[in-house]
Amino acid sequence: MKAVIPVAGHGTRLEPHTLKLQKCLLPVAGKPVIEHILNRLTDAGVSDITLIIGHLGEQVKEFCKSYEKAEFTFVEQTERLGLGHAVYQGLLHTDEPVVIVLGDSILELDYNKLLTSKNTTIGVHPVPDPQRFGIVELEGELIVKVFEKPENPPSNLAIIGIYYISSQQILAEAVEYLMDHEIRTKNEYQLTDAFQVMIDEGHTFNSLEIDACLDCGIPDTILSTNRTLLDREGANAIHPIAVIENSDLTQCTISENCRVENSGLENVIMLPGSQIMNQCLDNRIVGFQEIISGDSKMKMSKIT
Repeated sequence: MKAVIPVAGHGTRLEPHTLKLQKCLLPVAGKPVIEHILNRLTDAGVSDITLIIGHLGEQVKEFCKSYEKAEFTFVEQTERLGLGHAVYQGLLHTDEPVVIVLGDSILELDYNKLLTSKNTTIGVHPVPDPQRFGIVELEGELIVKVFEKPENPPSNLAIIGIYYISSQQILAEAVEYLMDHEIRTKNEYQLTDAFQVMIDEGHTFNSLEIDACLDCGIPDTILSTNRTLLDREGANAIHPIAVIENSDLTQCTISENCRVENSGLENVIMLPGSQIMNQCLDNRIVGFQEIISGDSKMKMSKIT
């Protein structure tokens, strides 16, 4: 089974951290976001993976050199023309299926059920604020219409970021139709618009409700995901060459060459080379080589 994962974006909502590190490589629960995604795909038998790269794409290539459970193809998206255009770069003109997974969320679902679907299937999840998402409208179990961030959504079933496409050729032709007719939403070729072209042509779309979406697209959600995953493991994720002295850590991800002294930390993600001394911090991303230091006489106390 082939997968396409778009990871070309700049990750502006995670700046300044993504100025130096591709957003899919930010650490969560001790691993880059993309590693969590790849592990779930390869565990389900997906080993042929195309990554759509752009911003800091060489970092993605370098990471993949050490990931041994899949074979990778890299396609550079030189123009940012939307998600539909990005995915199109990685499609083959064949009737073989493909699974498309976005690179900024860790999704929990029955992957085997998705990958053995008879029809094209979109992963969905109910959300309290559907205006922020692509939304599906159902008739029974079938998707009859898709909307990109509608003002008046017909349902609360958000398109979460995983799609099983029964034919790469049919999706490629739908995106080509958008490009040939200059059909854009918010000045971009949207994947949802390509899906609607396919639906209008009579192709069957099913929905599959996923169990959980662990978003990693903004600071608050990446920290929430870090907390959720480390809470399950019941441990911190500390790199072997990080130094921790006289400190109390709970649900923290500590990267290489980091140092923590006389501090209490809860749900903190430390990027490489950062240092924290004499501090009590919670729910914080500490940037590359950032140093946070307080009064050396401060009494260290655990954050509650």
